[in-house]
Amino acid sequence: MHFVDAKGILTGGKGHWGMNIYRGCSHGCIYCDSRSKCYQFTHAFEDIEVKQNAPEQKTEGNDRNRIHV
Repeated sequence: MHFVDAKGILTGGKGHWGMNIYRGCSHGCIYCDSRSKCYQFTHAFEDIEVKQNAPEQKTEGNDRNRIHV
């Protein structure tokens, strides 16, 4: 596991949002699509990348991190 500072944690749009606070997985399922090179991992997939500033990203309140319900 290693830690990084993230630019943002929200993904999606058009009313469908997700919050990604980490990247990677330690399960190692052979059929997992997330292992695809299109996700541009710069580290081994099994080495979890934790976005250490996720709480600050959510509470900053800028427009990108604001979800309108």
